[in-house]
Amino acid sequence: MAERLPDPLLPWAHEIAAQHAAERHTDGRKCRGSIALIDEAARLRGVAAVRMGRAVSLEREIETRPAQLAKLADAMAREKEQWQALAVVELPDGHGSVELEVMAGAHGRSAHGGDIIRYDAHGIHNTHMDGLAHIGADGTWHGGIPIEDSQTDEDTMVAWAQHGIATRGVLLDIPAVRGTEWVTAEEPVTAEDLDAALAATGVEIEPGDALIIYQGRDRFEAAGNSYTPGAVLQPRPGVGESGARWIASAGAGLVVWDFHDGRSNSMHRLEVHDLIWAIGLCLVDNSLIGPAAAALRAAGTSVGQLIAAPTAIHRSTGVIINPLLLY
Repeated sequence: MAERLPDPLLPWAHEIAAQHAAERHTDGRKCRGSIALIDEAARLRGVAAVRMGRAVSLEREIETRPAQLAKLADAMAREKEQWQALAVVELPDGHGSVELEVMAGAHGRSAHGGDIIRYDAHGIHNTHMDGLAHIGADGTWHGGIPIEDSQTDEDTMVAWAQHGIATRGVLLDIPAVRGTEWVTAEEPVTAEDLDAALAATGVEIEPGDALIIYQGRDRFEAAGNSYTPGAVLQPRPGVGESGARWIASAGAGLVVWDFHDGRSNSMHRLEVHDLIWAIGLCLVDNSLIGPAAAALRAAGTSVGQLIAAPTAIHRSTGVIINPLLLY
């Protein structure tokens, strides 16, 4: 008898997936996941949230300057040695990397520049949007799409790009309600934290809204700490199981966050990332949220218009992105 492999998901993820399928799936139609909740009403809420005409980017800068890259490479090599001792699997070289080849030349009095770029859409460094073909289980992506489709004709990013991801963003400041500088691995974000942060905004989440979950990663890293990559199977700062359940029930169109999953469960599963498979949750990882949190606080608001426009690349499992918050 063939050995039965362990279930890669936590039991509650299956329960949430079954409920989502019963409520949202239609035979013969691909489920586009949480992005489908962004409708005209959600977009109009986003437009109405813009009062000052200002914009703040939620993207972490992508470093490609040679001198700075050399410094980063040395630091990352040291970090990898530390992480490798804790990892169950080998950490891949270049995970989350960006390679930029710049071609510039003078032609008489004219000049021309061009470039070729190659990047890893995932990892813990670059701000990126995860597609439905990023986290799967039992041979499928969300909605029963065969994993083989990502090699042939998976079209999530194209569909999402054409749908238009513009909606109201609601910023939930977890360190502010906790009275701390950042979230720690010992205390992952809970449903109670999210309830408290939402209550502090004075608004209610409506279907299709973007949850912008600030956990203090910019302060954490500025203090000299390094964020743990996903291949290291140990708890890290982030959202825990009850927080993941809260997100699943919120009806958000997408989640924009800085820290990822807390991995605080006994299996070290990705509590929130598993919702990509369970409910088709759209995630924007590694966002720079501190400046936005400060800007909204100074403006006396917690909402704005969140615009997250992915590149329409067929078969893509994720894309680097620059989310913008207008307020």
